[in-house]
Amino acid sequence: MWSWRKLEAGWGFFAMAALAVLAGAGTVLPLVFLSALCHELGHLAALRLAGAKVERIRLTAFGAEIRADTRYLPYGREILCTLAGPAVNLALALIFARISGEYVLAGANLLLGVFNLLPIPSLDGGRALYLAVSWLTDPMLADRFCRRLGLVCAVLLTGLALALTVRYRAGLFLLLAAAGTLLPQVPPPRKGRRDETFPQSH
Repeated sequence: MWSWRKLEAGWGFFAMAALAVLAGAGTVLPLVFLSALCHELGHLAALRLAGAKVERIRLTAFGAEIRADTRYLPYGREILCTLAGPAVNLALALIFARISGEYVLAGANLLLGVFNLLPIPSLDGGRALYLAVSWLTDPMLADRFCRRLGLVCAVLLTGLALALTVRYRAGLFLLLAAAGTLLPQVPPPRKGRRDETFPQSH
């Protein structure tokens, strides 16, 4: 584990980066990192504007996690903070594609933004859905509903990535990302909204 102030990086992060280079993704990797950086800056800017304290940023094998104290944020404001990351990626995808013609960078942002909007608990889309259902009903019902829906989506995503990998010898990193959405599907029951972790950006 490497750490500096509020930033931590697990060995899995460095191992995944090395694997990407060995697999021949070295030219695309900086663009993915840049897109992920913009994604996290979107979250951090929204949290700062909302007045939430950021306690830790952790880099893992499957993305980044932001731990922030959102106890005093209304549901609507926390949903906006959760969706700020994908929103930045989608906006940058449009800007790069329409204005600068940087289609590779636009594609990286588009994929990252869309992927993180999937309704899987470890992603921004799943977190936003949980908050919305909690707002309309109650957290316990939202937790059960989002876990079941997220498990179905993660299994389908993993199956699709596996089929692409086997049939076309492509989709290896999508398979790794999909597998990363399956791992946290059995988290401990939620006891509240204190010190919530913003989902990983893959």
